[in-house]
Amino acid sequence: MSVQNDALLPANILTSNQYENQQIQANTEEDDLGRDAFLQLFTTQLKNQNPLSPMDNEAFVAQLAQFSSLEAMKGVQGSMEEMAAESKTERFLLGSNLLGKKLNLDAQSVRGGDGREISAEATFPLSADTAVFSVYDAKSGQLIYREDFENVPAGKLALKWDGKDAHGDEMPDGTYNLALTGEKAGDRFVVPMLTEQAITAVSWDATASKMKFEIEDGRILDMAEIERIQI
Repeated sequence: MSVQNDALLPANILTSNQYENQQIQANTEEDDLGRDAFLQLFTTQLKNQNPLSPMDNEAFVAQLAQFSSLEAMKGVQGSMEEMAAESKTERFLLGSNLLGKKLNLDAQSVRGGDGREISAEATFPLSADTAVFSVYDAKSGQLIYREDFENVPAGKLALKWDGKDAHGDEMPDGTYNLALTGEKAGDRFVVPMLTEQAITAVSWDATASKMKFEIEDGRILDMAEIERIQI
């Protein structure tokens, strides 16, 4: 039930079909080993018992009860696994309904450069005499771009970075940190920003047993990293 190109997924993330096939194969092997091993031991014990002192009825019944208990435990385990698989399928279907939906994410760290334009929105809690919007290289910490504002009113402010440095040179694809500060009467304050990204793919992380969402800038996110989904 994957809704993403398998080649784009990290190695530790399986598609739904891969995960289900893996679980079916593992469960089948475990069930066969448990039954075969028990039956082999039981029949070997019967064949090699002393004919002059055969297994008494109580011991025989106890062995059969043990086998029945083993089968019952396997049945319970199978039911639990079916419930887990159904739960995963339901979450996968719900996740697939989010394809194409817009997300509002914290814009502190974004993927940019390589001709990619980054848009963000900030909400000033109060007016500011001046404000500074800055873009830094996430690895080196170097300032890449700066934009200054004056007499900023309280409310929303739209911000854009075209992926170029202060000299107009295009930056390479990578991770960049955005910062926005305001200043009023000599007091400086940080203004949070949100960026809008669309969900382009949904996948299942078998290691962590949870959904993963790929967004249009190529990042893969957990649900906990998403601030808001626009329906």
